[in-house]
Amino acid sequence: MQNDWSNLNPFSLGEGARQETTTFGSVDVTSAVISIRVQSKINDIAKAEISINAKSSIISRLDLSGQVTVKRTQGAITRPVFTGFVVDATAHLDRIDIECRSQPQFDELTVAPMSSTGVPGIELIYTLARGAGLRDDQIQAQGYSDLPIEAFEVICPVSGISADTPIKLGHVTILPAASIDFSGLPDTASLTKEFRNSQNYAVAYATSNTLLGAEIQALQDIDLMLSWLTVRARYSLAPLPDGTSGGWQRSNLFAGPSRGRLVYANGMRTNRRWLRVPNQAASPTSLELSGSHSSVTRPAVARDIPQNIKQAILACARAASGPDNISRVTALWEAIEFYVGKTSVPDLFTRSERRALLRSLPKFEDAAKSDRVANLVAGLNNPPLFVKFRHRLALDGAPITQADIDLLSGLRKVRNDVVHGRSPVEPATHDVDHGVAIVSRILVFTMHRLSV
Repeated sequence: MQNDWSNLNPFSLGEGARQETTTFGSVDVTSAVISIRVQSKINDIAKAEISINAKSSIISRLDLSGQVTVKRTQGAITRPVFTGFVVDATAHLDRIDIECRSQPQFDELTVAPMSSTGVPGIELIYTLARGAGLRDDQIQAQGYSDLPIEAFEVICPVSGISADTPIKLGHVTILPAASIDFSGLPDTASLTKEFRNSQNYAVAYATSNTLLGAEIQALQDIDLMLSWLTVRARYSLAPLPDGTSGGWQRSNLFAGPSRGRLVYANGMRTNRRWLRVPNQAASPTSLELSGSHSSVTRPAVARDIPQNIKQAILACARAASGPDNISRVTALWEAIEFYVGKTSVPDLFTRSERRALLRSLPKFEDAAKSDRVANLVAGLNNPPLFVKFRHRLALDGAPITQADIDLLSGLRKVRNDVVHGRSPVEPATHDVDHGVAIVSRILVFTMHRLSV
């Protein structure tokens, strides 16, 4: 992608006058910066062009997927000049030219098809901004938070289910097409035709001040219901947990209920409504293996890859394009666990030290307690996953900073919250993207080690 930088104002970067600090993620690259040019205009996406000395030792720690921050200090005041992400980097013999944008996701995402009626413009702007990955605290659009709270009806077509009469499943109702009132659909021929081309629909209700908020709540209920039906269909005991008998068909093992791509949401009080595809997907791109992306063919795929590394690659690929950020984090940590595999670390306790601990333990009348304590002592040399992870990294030589470890640790907490039944805070998309980039870096170094 070519950009016209002729109108940009370069910073003064002389050694005596330099007052800018440039970081990529947690790595301060200020000493390696050759030049910076920033374009920042009202009502336009900020851009930056940065040239980095290719011979600097900092290059080995330069992660191009991290957030780029440029700050200028004047006297005692430090202010941000640019915050964004790398969109393109070109390597030369003496330098690396890097192009950055403040919100590249606005260019990367394809606006999903939508037809609406009675929806305020500010709500549509808010929806587009959220679809581009911005959080509420990053959106400065006055008015959307003042929209009235009301109940919304959310309807989406479903396949893999057949119901001739309304069936209530928890917070969701499955209805045949004959029970759906299509008269309120926004008048868009192509979307309406697609939406009406289903035999059954899932209906859920949610309360919110925005269509988007209601849609998210309702689709979570619908997706959970469809997933539960998939699990329930595979129950194969004759008696049910309540003692009654249930039928069983082998074909249920292949059932996979799913919802269609369109969603219709209608405010019960204001009658604001939309029919749309809820997900703004990234525009698909092609890797030009014989052109600008030729470097992705190195290192070559090793002939005999250990099974755990194969699974780590597959899991990391799932994390790169999962349906939501929590699912992506779960897949990411599957990749790390596969990567660690059977990695062993030097024992922390010697055999004599463990025997001494066992001899010093009190004797419990309950044999189960004694066995439990003995098992804990026996497992003292079983290190935590992070310890084995760090050791594996040292063996493979992958360059990892403490900030990288901190980011992965934060994502690990999200994964653990889900596993242990706690309600996790969904991580930011750019944090998950960065986590995937870190694990991808590790796997590239691993593949290099296996191929030499």
